Amino acid sequence: MTHEIEATLREERGKEKAKKLRKQGLIPGVFYEKGKEAIPLTFNGKDLQKFLGERHAIVEIKVKGKKRNLKAIIKDIQTNPITDEVMHVDFQGVTMSEKLTAVVPVVLVGTPKGVKLGGMLEHLIRELEVECYPKDLPEKLEIDVSDLEVGDSIHVSDLKFENLRILDDPSETIAVVEGRKVGEEGEVEEAEAPAAEMTEPEVIKKGKETEEESE
Repeated sequence: MTHEIEATLREERGKEKAKKLRKQGLIPGVFYEKGKEAIPLTFNGKDLQKFLGERHAIVEIKVKGKKRNLKAIIKDIQTNPITDEVMHVDFQGVTMSEKLTAVVPVVLVGTPKGVKLGGMLEHLIRELEVECYPKDLPEKLEIDVSDLEVGDSIHVSDLKFENLRILDDPSETIAVVEGRKVGEEGEVEEAEAPAAEMTEPEVIKKGKETEEESE
């Protein structure tokens, strides 16, 4: 999928200038590609928010005043750690005839046989880095886990997708079906529960004392 967005060239730089732009609902960003000078840009915040969650998608940037549209993928999104507000976006240029690397979300499909028998599905890896041509870049990697029994797992080496190569460690485990803990272990956990409850008031008390000291 290819998204389109308009942008304007950003002539003024610096933290204060960027702060003023954000107050106006604009987001500063930059477009860069190998061997060329980076292009500072400004985007409409609302337009940008529409596809920020799809970092793997191809974006066609229409820069006002430029005849050539810029094709890119989102390489980095800087956000405010407190408000989660988008502060800056980096776009990496792509060439349709050259392979690129991108991070793609992993989606598990189906209910494992082991889960139906009481097991638990653990989803350990939720993103994978892939290499492919821009036209072959998928929105997500779907993995069917329906046949997994208790104790079965899926590794990176088990995945086979056309027209792309996965760059992550082949030995990494993506998903596993584990059996539920029962029997003696469960009895131990129940026996230890009251002790944990007895210590909880002390933890809360210490927390209050810490807050009073900080004030």
